[in-house]
Amino acid sequence: MPFISSITLLRTLTMNVPSTRLLPLVSIISALFLSGLPAAHAASSLAENLAKMEAQSPIDINAQNTKFEKLSPMQFSLSSDTTLSVINNGSPSVTATAARAIVPTGAGSLTVDGDTYQLAQFHFHTPAENLENGKTFPMEMHLVFNDTQNNIFVVGRWIEVGASNAALEPIFSDLPKTTMQTHVFNHFDLNALLPTNLESFRYDGSLTTPPYSEGVKWVDLAQPLQMSAAEINAYSSLFPDGDARAIQALNGRIVLTDVPGFASAVPEPETYAMLLVGLGLIGFVANRKNMRLDKPVLVGSNA
Repeated sequence: MPFISSITLLRTLTMNVPSTRLLPLVSIISALFLSGLPAAHAASSLAENLAKMEAQSPIDINAQNTKFEKLSPMQFSLSSDTTLSVINNGSPSVTATAARAIVPTGAGSLTVDGDTYQLAQFHFHTPAENLENGKTFPMEMHLVFNDTQNNIFVVGRWIEVGASNAALEPIFSDLPKTTMQTHVFNHFDLNALLPTNLESFRYDGSLTTPPYSEGVKWVDLAQPLQMSAAEINAYSSLFPDGDARAIQALNGRIVLTDVPGFASAVPEPETYAMLLVGLGLIGFVANRKNMRLDKPVLVGSNA
């Protein structure tokens, strides 16, 4: 077939695909052309698959799409002294790079709802992929777990500018700049990646890089991780255009949270109880008032 631009091909193949799903396709199609693969066929298949997907990540987690309820506890078992192999894996496209910390087998696990997932790796996105009430954090960390059936469980944590992070500073001061480099860091404490407060937001979503497979369980921890501006800039400098996927449509999904006071879609238990007490008190006062009005009023005395 005659050569056409990736933009023209993208427009032709994705006329009926929601706009939030188009952005990642440009770089993918370009990469396919550069590699000499049948780009038209591959891009057409990807566009067709994306058009059928209704539970994509990342999302904007806001008060209107969340429901407050008691969530299953998460039990983390993480090594306090392990070795990390930090690589530059060249994702999410051929023109961008990402640092991924590979975790040794058995160094970390997560148990929730009776299922245990093993920590495989953790990586970062700049800016953050998931939003909180429309707010974009400068970075987001993703800890990627999987079970024996290769089901994926991602624990995300937003990163905000603050104090220098003692655990991550050695990594961010020596990030691999190319895909040919692997940097090894010894005696790393994985527990330093978790907050003391495990309140969270949970939803069903997808991978945020090709092939955007769904069926991924997502947890975003509500308490952000702090890193210095220098540490954040060391990573974001690798991504002049960022390495975050665009926000995806919820398509009716509800995010569950145990963060008090966040959800507005459904009254939280405490709020609902207070509302009932208030309504009961109003009814009691109104009833007493009606009783006084119904009682005969004495206008004289027989004394």
